[in-house]
Amino acid sequence: MDLVAAQKFSQMVEAEKARTCGEESQHCYAVMHQERFADVLGLCCTFVPDSSARVLDIGRSELTFYLSNFYRDIHSLGFDPKLDNGGHREVSRMDSVPHIVFDLLHADRFDDWPRCGHFDLIVFSEVIEHLCLAPEYVLAALGALLKEDGVLICTTPNAADLAKRIRLVLGRNPYERLRLYSMNPGHIREYTGTELREIAESVGFQCVHQAYFNWFQTDRHSIKEIFKKLARSYPSFRSFQACVLKRNS
Repeated sequence: MDLVAAQKFSQMVEAEKARTCGEESQHCYAVMHQERFADVLGLCCTFVPDSSARVLDIGRSELTFYLSNFYRDIHSLGFDPKLDNGGHREVSRMDSVPHIVFDLLHADRFDDWPRCGHFDLIVFSEVIEHLCLAPEYVLAALGALLKEDGVLICTTPNAADLAKRIRLVLGRNPYERLRLYSMNPGHIREYTGTELREIAESVGFQCVHQAYFNWFQTDRHSIKEIFKKLARSYPSFRSFQACVLKRNS
């Protein structure tokens, strides 16, 4: 690659990093996702109500801080914070939360699965859609970290929500383009509710609860909000989904 092209791509990457990984982006992320954090915590407390439960949050974000307000024994898992510039999304200080370094993209290397004991609850929220690895590997790796009666809560965008269908009818692609900066990838692959259950079941889970949510609805007068009102009678048309999973005995 010639120098001019290299400089051009470097500028493009830096511009994207500033937009998606900068301090302003981190604070916007924390504010925008507050409703999701609260709903996920509510699901966790419903299915694992013991505040002394051992909990693992996949990816280190402000959600980890929310969980730590209720659960006393919480860990996070993901990239090495010293090397990661953009993948972590925490705003609050969480010095007391131990972090387990493991790249989920290595979940197909069975000998490399983390050995950190077992957990009563694993929270896998808004991560699976960012992975360019078959999700079966990742869910299997996480399942190996669950106690026999443990719970895994997975949330992810709904690939078949009504707003996406409308965009397709209008000739617009509802999915974001691949990003230039690989340490903070966008959505590589989104899943329908049926797909998510089938994937989980294929690696030894059973779905004990599935729910759909409309998060990030800030503009009550937008066309998108009208679509969401029409979809309220059909939960599977909503923008986000949550699966509560347990290991088959």
